[in-house]
Formats: sequence, C-alpha cells, structure tokens
Amino acid sequence: MSAALIDRIERDGRALSQKVLEEMYRDPFWTERYGDRGRRHADEDSDFHLRYLARALAAGDSGVLKRYAVWLREVLATRGMCTRHLDENFRLLAREIAAQDWPDAKRAAGFIGEAREALVFAPGEARSVQQSIDMLADEIARGFRSRRPQGWKRDARGEAGLREDAANYLSYVADALAFARPDFVAGHTRWLSAHVKSHGASDGDVSAFITLAREALGARDCHAAVVLLDQAVHS
Repeated sequence: MSAALIDRIERDGRALSQKVLEEMYRDPFWTERYGDRGRRHADEDSDFHLRYLARALAAGDSGVLKRYAVWLREVLATRGMCTRHLDENFRLLAREIAAQDWPDAKRAAGFIGEAREALVFAPGEARSVQQSIDMLADEIARGFRSRRPQGWKRDARGEAGLREDAANYLSYVADALAFARPDFVAGHTRWLSAHVKSHGASDGDVSAFITLAREALGARDCHAAVVLLDQAVHS
C-alpha cells in the first residue's frame, strides 16, 4: 500500500475528520443529546478512525478497520449512541477522503466502506429492522404529519427533522435487539420524549410517534421489536 497515502492520512486526515464532525453537528441533535462531553469523545473517536484506517492500509488488510468498527459500535452503544451514528460518520469520512487528490484515496474510502458493511447485523430481526430503516422512517414521518400536522416542533427542520428522529429511533431498536439490551430503547425513548416536549411537542405527539413506529414494525412481523417499544413506554 502506498506510503504516500498513509502519510497524507496522518498529515491531513484530522482536518477532514473535523470537517465531517462540523457537518454532523449542524444537526442540533448532537449537542442536545450529548453536550460538550460528547463532542470531545467524537473528536477522540475520529482520531482513532484515522489511526486504524492507516493501520489497515499499511497491512493491506481491511479486516483491521472492520474489527475496529464492530468493537467501537458496542462501545458507543454503551454511551447512548446507535449504529446509525457511527455509520454516518464513516460514510461522510469516506466521501471526504474519496474527494481528495491523494494517491489511492479511493482505496482508503473503499476500506471505510467495508467497515460500514461490517456494521450490518447477522441475519435475524435486528438486521431486518436495520436494513428497513430508511423506508420505515419515511413511513413514520408521513403518518405522523397526516395525524398530527402541527406536532413535533423540536427544531426548524420540519419533516426532515422528524424523519431523522424516526431513523435514529429505529437504529436504537435494531441495536437493542442485536445486543439483547432493551435499555438502549428505553433510555433513548425517555430522552426523546422529554426533549421534544421541551421544544413544544405534547404527550399526544410522543404517543403518536411511538404508535406509528410500533405499527410499522408490526406490519413487517418484527414482533420482538414491538415488545421492546411496549417495554420502553412502560419503563
């Protein structure tokens, strides 16, 4: 693997990773959910992403980065994050690296792409939910607006913000199923409920959101996921 590429990652990669974090943090969710401490962790994690990418490239083995991604996903889950958050970070970092005129930049981006693929759960209900997130989030957002068009005023993003909240919520559900940790969903449900109500949503809005998520999952025979949502509401 080109030593020149590794040199560029070590020299210029941090500026790209900071650019990625700035883009992600334009969504107020990140500051509101994790605060300044979360941003410090994000900075540290970004440095590790690059370190492991350089190691993988030096070894000519994408498995180095893939194993790191799988390990980090579980660490982040205990901090209250979900797989979708890590995947988004990797996606944006790969995009930025691929856009550079570095030697073999697309190979480096390809290694990150393989790490993203390693975040897909093993066959089962967790994977079914994970791979349906985009479709289900669209369904929840449309259904919510038809039932409660004035609700969910967390910020000025409107429909896009509601859809993003739904996609994140479903990722927490998938993680809870994969790790047998119902507290992942319960914890995020409590935070989301309190937070959106602090931005003007009502108990009815929160109830409608969870009901729509429950209906969407139930319609796809994701019965364990439905049980998790029921537990989260009553926890």
